[in-house]
Amino acid sequence: MRGEPVDHGGPLSRRERLFTPDPRIGWVFRDRWWFLTPFPDAPPRQQALPDYLARRVAQTEAAARHRVSRTLPVSAAIAGVLVLFAAIAAGLSTSFTVALLLLAVIAVTPGVVLTRWAVQQRDGARKAYELAQKQITGGYHEQARHWQARKQAHEAAERARLDELPEWGAAPRPGRRLDVFGGTLWAWEALLTTYGTSTLAVQPLLVLDLSREVVSRELAELSRAAWMGVDEQLLPSRQASSTLLGDMSPQELVDAIVESMHGGGPDAARAERSMDDRILTKVCGALGGDITLARIAAALRVLMGEPDDGDALTRDERRRIGTELFTVEYRRQAHANLSRIESYVHPLEDLGTEPSTAGPGYLTCIALDSQARNVRSELLTDLIVQWVTHRITASWEATPALVVAGADELARRHVERLSDACERRGVPLTLLFRRLRETSAELIGGGAVAFMRLGNHEDAARAADFIGRDHRFVLSQITKNVGGNESHTSTDTRGEGDSETRSTSSTTGSSRNWGTSSSAGVTHSGGEMFGLFPDRSTSSQRGRNRGGATSRSDTEGTAVATTRNWSAASSYAEGTNWSDADTSQRVYEYVVEPVTLQHLPDHALLLVQSAPGGGRTVTPVECDPAIITLDRVTTGPLPDPPAPRAIPAPTALTRQPPQWAAPPPQWATPPTPPPPRAPLPPDPGPPPRSGPPRNPGAPPGRDQGPPPLFGGRA
Repeated sequence: MRGEPVDHGGPLSRRERLFTPDPRIGWVFRDRWWFLTPFPDAPPRQQALPDYLARRVAQTEAAARHRVSRTLPVSAAIAGVLVLFAAIAAGLSTSFTVALLLLAVIAVTPGVVLTRWAVQQRDGARKAYELAQKQITGGYHEQARHWQARKQAHEAAERARLDELPEWGAAPRPGRRLDVFGGTLWAWEALLTTYGTSTLAVQPLLVLDLSREVVSRELAELSRAAWMGVDEQLLPSRQASSTLLGDMSPQELVDAIVESMHGGGPDAARAERSMDDRILTKVCGALGGDITLARIAAALRVLMGEPDDGDALTRDERRRIGTELFTVEYRRQAHANLSRIESYVHPLEDLGTEPSTAGPGYLTCIALDSQARNVRSELLTDLIVQWVTHRITASWEATPALVVAGADELARRHVERLSDACERRGVPLTLLFRRLRETSAELIGGGAVAFMRLGNHEDAARAADFIGRDHRFVLSQITKNVGGNESHTSTDTRGEGDSETRSTSSTTGSSRNWGTSSSAGVTHSGGEMFGLFPDRSTSSQRGRNRGGATSRSDTEGTAVATTRNWSAASSYAEGTNWSDADTSQRVYEYVVEPVTLQHLPDHALLLVQSAPGGGRTVTPVECDPAIITLDRVTTGPLPDPPAPRAIPAPTALTRQPPQWAAPPPQWATPPTPPPPRAPLPPDPGPPPRSGPPRNPGAPPGRDQGPPPLFGGRA
């Protein structure tokens, strides 16, 4: 008993999503976490306590220690001394005992009161400090809790938003033509599966598999599993059942044979092509309406005079072809052409002799089998391309999309003709080349280009040249200089000197003076009332003097001085210097280095497209069809990310308003600005006082007391 696998929405079921429009060549990855919006709010910070509370505690503690250690002991000592004197006085039975006791009480009371008041102030300051610290810590924890809740809600909303974003988006088919260079056969199989399944969801598909390894097998199997009509023709092993040339007219068949024989030849072979065309046209005309490659080969053998025991031709046809079609002289001159045409047609005589009756399929795969390379497969390669070109050229209706895998061996003229026919009629064309050389190098640039792994260095260099170069600034030079210097200086100076000074001075002086003096006077005194008879006295005096003096002095002195000086100096200097310098240079380098193209992953390709405004765009694409089985994969292009959700308000996180929402305590409120000053009166009044303000710490113009104690009395 065998069980069937159950796959409810699993990877097997997800494969059906490959058959969804629109045509794509792979997927582009975009990390959804790039669009993560971080939580914008900064974490709360714990508020610092006001400085005045700490200062108040320190001041009150210092005052309390001073009272306890100084004031109270001094008061107690004085009271103790007075009590001692009171005890002595009580023993002597004097009247001073009560007075001394009263003085002791008076002496100890101020110390006790001041100490008690200082201790109360200290306890009040401590309580206020602890209460403020408790409220600040509680408010900080409350704010931190709400901030953490908001952050978690924001992150949960962001995760929910980003979980809805796809990370893999489809890379749509670029334009009508796509040339793919490089890659392995496994990569080609993945690309054909990814591109073919999405194209079949829109239109029929024709695949020419010329790789000789049947890389279209996976696409055919998936199409059959999706209940699509598949027409597989494996050549040359199954060429008898092929319908390759069944829908071609005689003239189209002649053109296809001639072009496949001479497609890559030089222009000098034009005469040979013309003669071959005339021979085949006459032969097809003689065969009537029943034209097959076997009958054409038999007719050619008749013209050459070769024996033929087959029944492809009737006796009348043999006679007419051998005697009436060409003259003997013409057949003799065209014998080489007849031999060449017959040798070309002979390996394909059984092509289409037993055509299949299944009819055309929605997917048509014409593949060369995995046999060794031989002349038959090479002839079929050119003939298949000619058949497709004639079919597209002759049809103006909706034609299937075309994929040619292994187009390296096709003639350039054939590929260009096929490309022009597809472009003119709107047929999507995809060409896959293993190497970038010869014919493929000449055809690059006809449409969008994709590069897969190019192991050969010359192919990778050509691809890098095609992608182009850009100007950029790169670090070109790093300079580091390290140096040091050291110097020592020592000086020694000695000096000695003697000096002697002699001086002599002589001074001589003389003086002489003389003079004469005289004086006279009258004096009235006494008398009667009216002074009629006053008293009178007269005096007279005269004198004369003369004198002279002479002086002389001589001075002589000698001074001798001796001086000596010496000095010694030493200096030392040491220094170190260093410098770092970076130099950037504008360079013109590859956008994609050749070594990058040589080591691309198996299913990776670089899509190069021309930008509308000039230049080009390079897009990395992954063509593995198994990506469709992953999560967060969309079959269309990546959508724009949605806008971030609004951050919930703090009140929405809890039913009860936080304790911190209450009005903060007075010490936590910012100081209110002073009211505007009233205009000065006309009379300035007396000058301001010169004493210190009541609050030295207050700013100028504000004479106010300290803020009230938190939890205490103002």
